[in-house]
Amino acid sequence: MKDVDAVLFDFDGTLWDPETEIFRAHAEIFLEFGHRLPAEVWSSLVGTIGSDLWTQLERATGCAVDRRELQERVRRRQRELLGGLCGRPGVHRILGAVDALGISRGIVSNSTREWVARYARQCGLAEGWSTVQCADGDRASAKPEPDLYVAALESLGIPAERAVAFEDSPNGVRAAKRAGIRCVAIPNAMTAELDLQEADLRFESFEQVDLPGIIGGTPMRQASPAAGAAAPKAPSGADASGEDTALRHYYYLPDDLRVVRGEGVYLYADDGRRYLDCSSGTFNLSLGYAHPEIVEAVREQAGRLIHVTSKFQTDPLNALVAKLAEVSPANLTRVHLKSASGSDANEGAVKIAQVHTGKSDVVTLFRGHLGQTLGMIGASGAAFRRAPFPSHLPGVVHVPDPHCLRCFYRQERATCGLLCVERINDFIDYASTGRVACVVLEPISGNGGNVVPPDGYLRALKDLCEERGILLVFDEIQTGFGRTGRMFAADHFGVSPHLMTFGKGLGGAGMPIAGILTEERLTGVEGHHINSTFGGNVLAAAAALKTLEVIGRPGFLENVRDVGAYVLERLRGLARKVPFVREVRGVGLMIGIDVVDREGRPDPGLTNHLAERGMDHGLLLRTSLYGHGNVLKVRPALVMTRQEADEMCDLLERLFLSVPS
Repeated sequence: MKDVDAVLFDFDGTLWDPETEIFRAHAEIFLEFGHRLPAEVWSSLVGTIGSDLWTQLERATGCAVDRRELQERVRRRQRELLGGLCGRPGVHRILGAVDALGISRGIVSNSTREWVARYARQCGLAEGWSTVQCADGDRASAKPEPDLYVAALESLGIPAERAVAFEDSPNGVRAAKRAGIRCVAIPNAMTAELDLQEADLRFESFEQVDLPGIIGGTPMRQASPAAGAAAPKAPSGADASGEDTALRHYYYLPDDLRVVRGEGVYLYADDGRRYLDCSSGTFNLSLGYAHPEIVEAVREQAGRLIHVTSKFQTDPLNALVAKLAEVSPANLTRVHLKSASGSDANEGAVKIAQVHTGKSDVVTLFRGHLGQTLGMIGASGAAFRRAPFPSHLPGVVHVPDPHCLRCFYRQERATCGLLCVERINDFIDYASTGRVACVVLEPISGNGGNVVPPDGYLRALKDLCEERGILLVFDEIQTGFGRTGRMFAADHFGVSPHLMTFGKGLGGAGMPIAGILTEERLTGVEGHHINSTFGGNVLAAAAALKTLEVIGRPGFLENVRDVGAYVLERLRGLARKVPFVREVRGVGLMIGIDVVDREGRPDPGLTNHLAERGMDHGLLLRTSLYGHGNVLKVRPALVMTRQEADEMCDLLERLFLSVPS
């Protein structure tokens, strides 16, 4: 296959694979009539147009059906099912290789131009085509007839021997061969068992294709198996046995989902499916996946300096320290960037408080989540997290959250007098040593259920701390850097703590960085007590600087507030349609959906079920308290648009309405 001037691709089933979902949409109708649509019947129709499945349904049922109504239902269902699909694994790499070789590429499809245009855009495949030939409902010119391929060759002005075609079905392969074009078969799940022997080569996926080898005539990386023969073994590390070996070495098994790339609010799996990530990774991708400005900033910095001991100055770190001091509450003038993680930062803040107050005890909340180090596990709420470990941080006092929906004191907000603050005095006087160094809390609980404190709570808590000589620490690892629609939750609530920890979202697109902000009077703790090896990483600092630049642009935080308010409104409307949502609460794009059973009690089982089923609807969801809680956490990337918010809410509605009443 030397001297190739054009590579022609079938669309449906080859560049992307909607066949399984289209089959599903039809099969669901058959099941409603008490009959199964055999996969082999469907497979025999792949690559044709105008196939009459409704006649087969009428034969099976012995009665006439409303074909127009059924076809419209299938059309709507297809739109739902296909909304999360993208290109098949390896497609973008192959198209990039075609373009790099300066070869024309075209689409040859039995579908309509409207269909191809819509889903090519969805898959990110809309650009770069020299010719697009579609049957547009004309059965006479559709595959397996060669007419579409002949038209493509004529439009490009090249002979058949200078083209290569990629197809997934026998009809497509036959059409290419009848036009005199050499053909590579890339079957999908619905065509893998069909007879594709007429193809010149067969690969099981685009990821196995060596395009320069095919075009240049060099030996193939993958041989083509005969029909019924065992498929050749994939390259080392990519085959099933290699994958199994890798999984055996994980300390604990990861999820089955295998992802290959991300962009904005979307994550793409190796099976071609696209997911809308409602959790922005682990709430740390404030600017989403692969934000181009973060990618470029990291790429540029990596070429100069990736890491150096934090003993020395670098331009990115100096600039970041200055910028953090500028955007933080006015009383927080000192920046410590030598923490390796949010857990590390929280532990460092406790150490600073203990050194400066000369006291030892730490007050935290029942549902608080302060990190994964042994010390911060002990300081966090939830008994199941502390249970495996015999040694905990001594002197920790846990107090009730300001959770008005489930008030520990069974009060009503209008008349409670903020008892959840007042009673902390009793905990200090009777449950601690009386030597409390600090109170550490998330302004809005992250893993503990997205609890938003009532108005006045944080102000009253700071007053209590100052009256008793206690330092107030805000853990803004999840709430910081725009999550609430303000730079910090401290800005949203109008309360400045004495210390603040940060992390997660500052990295923008996933770069690890964390640290501590303190008042001027709290400096002086020696570095060897609170420094970590990878703290102050130069590469992460470059990403953080760019993140702060993007977040600080006019309109960015306003958009977070606007989109967040819109999502809250839509989800509260959804809550009125289902019996299992007790409350939707949040600020900005930090939102929680409180799930309950028929008696109104927290229902972790249903919450986990919704998160698991979310993947079937193209959603990635996380739940509170590591699956022990009853809150679905909705915290997408802050770059989410109104259109993407609508898509997310639409998918959540379909998910929720699929739960039996």
